[in-house]
Amino acid sequence: MAFVEIEQKYRLKDPKRVRGLLQKIGAKKVAGGFESNEFFDRDGDLRGKCLAMRLRKYGKGATLTLKGSRMKAEFTKRLEIETPVDYILMKKILCLAGFKVVMCYKKERELYRLGRSHITLDRLPRFGRFLEIEGQSQSIKKIEKKLGFTRTDREERSYLQMMFGWKL
Repeated sequence: MAFVEIEQKYRLKDPKRVRGLLQKIGAKKVAGGFESNEFFDRDGDLRGKCLAMRLRKYGKGATLTLKGSRMKAEFTKRLEIETPVDYILMKKILCLAGFKVVMCYKKERELYRLGRSHITLDRLPRFGRFLEIEGQSQSIKKIEKKLGFTRTDREERSYLQMMFGWKL
């Protein structure tokens, strides 16, 4: 089982136009709402290993994710191990294990699926709107083209880097 995420982020200027294009190309909206993202570390241990552990809460669901640093690739490619969790229990476990929240942010997200790819429209207060395509490289290229994005529209920084200057 591979634990590698391949994705590309784009600055989004016209969400309404993109929603129309997503519908036109057959993408299906599967979720939407607000998310809370909390990043945990213990005395800088994870950051020192270029890892980030995120506890994400959305609606009634939650996930725990461990992310690694970027690998050399055309698109953003990194280690990502993710599992659904009970938010309250997982936060308690992390705190009892000595982890503390070191960063947090909230965003509004719409999630779409097109084949095996995931497409998200995000709005981060004070930072703007973004679109992310996650899937295989060839799928990302096809969707990028269908939505009218080019290399110049790509946002290479992660949300952590944009908001907190933390490069992973």
